[in-house]
Amino acid sequence: MRKFTTLLLVMLAAATLPAQNMKAFISHKAYCTDKMQPYIEFTFIIGGNSVRYALNEHQKFEADVDVRVDVAKGDSVVKTLHYILSSEEFADTTGGNLPDFADIQNLPVPNGDFFLYFYLTDLHQDSMQLKYIDRIVLNFPDDKISSSRISLYEDMRAPESPGLYTKYGFYLPPSYYNFIPENQYILPFALEIYNTRNILGAGVPLTAKCFVEHAENKLVALPNNIITKNLASDDVVLVIDQFNVFNLPSGNYNTVVELYDAQDSLLLINKVFFQKSNPSVQLDLTRYNDVVVEGSFVASMSDRKVLVENIRSLYPIATNVEREFFDNRMKDVETDQLQRYFYAFWLARNPNNPESEWNKYAKMVSFVQERFGSKQVKGYRTDRGRVYLQYGQPNEILEIPSDPTTAPYEIWHYYYLDDQSNVKFVFYDPSLVGNDYELLHSNKYGETRDPNWKMKLVKKIQPQTDIYSTEPDEYYGGDINGNWRYHY
Repeated sequence: MRKFTTLLLVMLAAATLPAQNMKAFISHKAYCTDKMQPYIEFTFIIGGNSVRYALNEHQKFEADVDVRVDVAKGDSVVKTLHYILSSEEFADTTGGNLPDFADIQNLPVPNGDFFLYFYLTDLHQDSMQLKYIDRIVLNFPDDKISSSRISLYEDMRAPESPGLYTKYGFYLPPSYYNFIPENQYILPFALEIYNTRNILGAGVPLTAKCFVEHAENKLVALPNNIITKNLASDDVVLVIDQFNVFNLPSGNYNTVVELYDAQDSLLLINKVFFQKSNPSVQLDLTRYNDVVVEGSFVASMSDRKVLVENIRSLYPIATNVEREFFDNRMKDVETDQLQRYFYAFWLARNPNNPESEWNKYAKMVSFVQERFGSKQVKGYRTDRGRVYLQYGQPNEILEIPSDPTTAPYEIWHYYYLDDQSNVKFVFYDPSLVGNDYELLHSNKYGETRDPNWKMKLVKKIQPQTDIYSTEPDEYYGGDINGNWRYHY
């Protein structure tokens, strides 16, 4: 079973003060102690300008948020975290730009699959309450090696003094959204691995291989920045280091940690998704200058128009920097350079038989063209075609072409995709004609997420008057929630 982190930015309007919106960031992660005692680490960040301040007993202004989290299995609450999170005190709050305030709390919870019910209430404006439901799995068995999720950070340095973000002896401010901006040049990460001493014995040599891979194709993104760490078995083994991401192009990536024993047997693999913004970095074709295409299947692609179309069809499985090249710069590149690039693309995916790999993909391109394409839009550039080529055929497709109260829509369900289970995509046809369905919403990391997707789906029969509402009114003949239902 999986352990995962869910990140959320929530804005909820007060009924009486619509101009005042409480903003809160919530994260939760599953960990375990050296005694194999599981716990959940909760992080709460409250927007300093989004809550109300009141005079306290010191005649200073202070904001106070009542935080409650019920950890439940079925209808039974197993554990509860409940306390008051307060801001710092201020002599005056009229100047605005009040800082956010945060806290981290640990709650012991047994192994299991739980729902988390969050309730955050501004105590100085009780009509302002944030409610949220999520899920977490804790699975740290006594007879197996397990781990936390990989945590990503904005910085890693010696702390000036102990503080909220002091961990493992470092100052580690979390990268809460797993988004790495252009001006962040390092990517610190940490992973806790449990129970290797009990399973393997004390002090047994271990090796951790840490690297960054492209989320789309799982190829190593920073081949010169693969980190190997020599470790030893213990109750808790800490893997902590940082990648240099200065030259990492914009795109979707995974941080990956693999654990091996002395015989190079893989004991554990863990990965976490992140996005990097670095628009100044572009695809460098000179890296392919030494690629030899003579005698390969690409040598026969002398017709530039055919070659360019073949390269453009790679869009769904290409990186963001490659997609930018296809769209904006490919027209100025010599044909022989394009041949070298195309051959290298498939050589990286199957060094033994790149032609076979291309042929399998080309058949899929033909399928999505027939199923989703048209004379106006290539199938691989449609949303459904792109998802099919990038992630493969879904396990289930639910088609709703004629719901009287919604636009035509489809829900694609992948039982397991990359490091996520129960992945879904919602496509719809807002124009009500044609076959070019748009991606409306997905719970896949790195894909379009729209908390308002249900309202957009019923927009033709229920105009949205409350901009904060994400649930449409009940209506006859349709069941959006039932169709979307989660399977864990």
